[in-house]
Amino acid sequence: MKRILRPGLSRKILLPAVLVIALGLVLVLCIFHFNARTVVEQELSRRLQREAQLTASLLDNWLQARSGDIALWARQEVFVDALAEDGYYGRSARKGAQQLLASLHHGYPFYESIFLADRQGAILVHAAARANDDTAITLGDRPYIRATLQGQAVISPVVQSRWSGRPVFVVTAPVLKNDGVVGVIGGAVDFAAFKELFLRSFGQKQYGYAFLTDGSRQVLASSGNNEAELAAMVSADFLRRIAGQQQGTFVHRMGTVETLTVFQHLHRVDWSFNINQSLDRTLRPLYRIVQFSSVGALAVLALISLALTALVHRVVVARLRAMLRVIGLVGAGDLSQRLPPHPDPPDEVTELTDSFNAMIGQLERTLADLKEEIRVRRDTETALAHHQENLEHIIEQRSAELKKEVLERQRAEERLIRAEKLEMIGTLAGGVAHDLNNILSGIVSYPDLLLMKLPESDPMYRPLQTIRDSGQKAADIVQDLLTLARRGVAVKEPIRLDALVDVYLASPECGLLRLRHPGVEIVTEYAPDLMPLLGSPVHLVKTIMNLVTNAAESMERGGTIRLRTENRYVDNSLQLDERIGQGEYVVLEVSDQGSGIRAEDIGKIFEPFYSSKKMGRSGTGLGMAVVWGTVKDHQGFIHCESTVGVGTTFTLYFPVTSVAVQQHLRTVPPEEYRGNGERILVVDDVEEQRMIAAAILEELGYRVTVAASGEEALLLAARERFDLLLLDMILGDGMDGLATYRRWIGIVPDQRAIIASGFSENERVIEAQRLGVGRYIKKPYTIAKLGQAIREALARP
Repeated sequence: MKRILRPGLSRKILLPAVLVIALGLVLVLCIFHFNARTVVEQELSRRLQREAQLTASLLDNWLQARSGDIALWARQEVFVDALAEDGYYGRSARKGAQQLLASLHHGYPFYESIFLADRQGAILVHAAARANDDTAITLGDRPYIRATLQGQAVISPVVQSRWSGRPVFVVTAPVLKNDGVVGVIGGAVDFAAFKELFLRSFGQKQYGYAFLTDGSRQVLASSGNNEAELAAMVSADFLRRIAGQQQGTFVHRMGTVETLTVFQHLHRVDWSFNINQSLDRTLRPLYRIVQFSSVGALAVLALISLALTALVHRVVVARLRAMLRVIGLVGAGDLSQRLPPHPDPPDEVTELTDSFNAMIGQLERTLADLKEEIRVRRDTETALAHHQENLEHIIEQRSAELKKEVLERQRAEERLIRAEKLEMIGTLAGGVAHDLNNILSGIVSYPDLLLMKLPESDPMYRPLQTIRDSGQKAADIVQDLLTLARRGVAVKEPIRLDALVDVYLASPECGLLRLRHPGVEIVTEYAPDLMPLLGSPVHLVKTIMNLVTNAAESMERGGTIRLRTENRYVDNSLQLDERIGQGEYVVLEVSDQGSGIRAEDIGKIFEPFYSSKKMGRSGTGLGMAVVWGTVKDHQGFIHCESTVGVGTTFTLYFPVTSVAVQQHLRTVPPEEYRGNGERILVVDDVEEQRMIAAAILEELGYRVTVAASGEEALLLAARERFDLLLLDMILGDGMDGLATYRRWIGIVPDQRAIIASGFSENERVIEAQRLGVGRYIKKPYTIAKLGQAIREALARP
């Protein structure tokens, strides 16, 4: 019996349990390693990107400063006379130029040489650290000299110096007299000094180094002094990937080492600043942690296995062995044997022991007295009934478990449906915003245009005003959907939270709330030195309105709503539902004395269409979802604390800004944004939008031309000049507003323009503004908003 029991039952119980635990530990370790490696790689990539962008910016600024130096020197009269005058005055000017060049070379030691050349490229005078004064040097064959003689300031590629034979790059500028080029002044920057200036700090970089490459995929310099090794190891695909993009990050292998490369191209020259970081060496501490964790997991697995073995032996194996021993004695004819009762709480083995003892007693009584047969049968029937009850209990228990599983599956399906609903709302809101705002432009802009032509006494004045206001309200609803889709905040400005609370308390919506809930009192507590935040007043006032409305509707018997603001420094000790970055925040607390929120419902209150309000109350279930989206669009955080029957407190955290709060501007009369006959090109793929914009601009006094696409607009750029472009960001299947403006300034540099779009402000709008576009206005726009934006853009230099 023992031989059969030990390998059978023990293995069937212990081995599967140990395997499941082992697999769980392995899975946890794998997930931990993957997540930790991902986090480290992402953080390292972001840090290296910031370093590359900062250094590239420093390089561009330094090169721009050198171009400025050379251009300033080119305007010195002594250099002009040295190139333009002959005879005694020319020799005297050249001597003065030689002295001035020597002084400049002494003051700017990173120049290997500074020279003055005539229109043939011959060096007239120069100041150099290493040079043979008896050797005549002509640079007329250098491409950068020919480009400078055409009137352009140039920074050359890295070339070999004809004075010293060392690598240099040359900064040149034309010398002008009476608007004509008479020569070239240039400075050859010693590339070794340039490397020492900008790459020295990267020489001590742990596990990595920085290096420079040019557009021909040549390695110019490296902080690790491994230029030759780097050029021999990297493949053409590696450098081609750097040369093919403006900036980026990628992981590749250099030999046997997995390497993270970050690169950023310079704007003034065709160079790229790059950083290589060894991922293998950087992640080595992480690998050690995984090794230690694996050893710990094995130790834990061993302890669990020992504990399971002891538990199974005590609860099951030992008791079964005792039963086998008694069975053997009973089989030998000793019916007086009984199994001892177990002191632990009863279980299935205990029931089996009791049944076995009862069976022995029944056998004993049968042999002692045959008359007990009827009673034995009744006892047997009772035992069977008892087993039937146990079976029914087991069936009932299993039915309950199946019911629970079905319920869990239903809940999982509900969560899936809710997730699909969220995705559908985001897709719907983002997809229809542009087209819907284009449609609303006619409802807002045309009444605005007609109101300018009608007196207030006209019977159509107020209906048109109502149409315009209704269209604006519809645009606000679209904006709510964009806020729900996390794409709603288009414009931010420095504001104070207490001022926004006062704006809401003075609003008609708050007045209506007080009428509906006369037993509710609103109390404010403002910090005296509240810091500003960068945000959208419209969205934040709506957020305050939603929170106060929910608070009022939760207090059926009345109570106090408390609005409190304060400045708060958040450190790592703050424990909330989500991790908040350390720093200064301005905080808004909205507290009520309402019915509270159940703990199981707090996680659902920010879901779209979730509402605990009764039928007939205000609210669609979108209010708190809009609140959450607005807070996140402001890089903020929201925390909810609630006790059923006591009340609820919502705490909103917004990062502070150092920008001063500006006063609201006065209303600008139409006379101040009327035009003076300036020419404006309207580029929009929607015919109704072109008609609306043209009608408004002509009414304001401008001369208007329209184009239906970016390609059509570029055809006009070649033969006509416009004072301003009004560009739609989305232009159908062709080029968008950013691509059109980028091509346009290649034909007409410094062209003034403004951007209009039915979408919210995004990265492409910001990129267009970086290229020189003025304001961004959101569709549908009013005449006043469009007129002010145009006057502001035309006033720019």
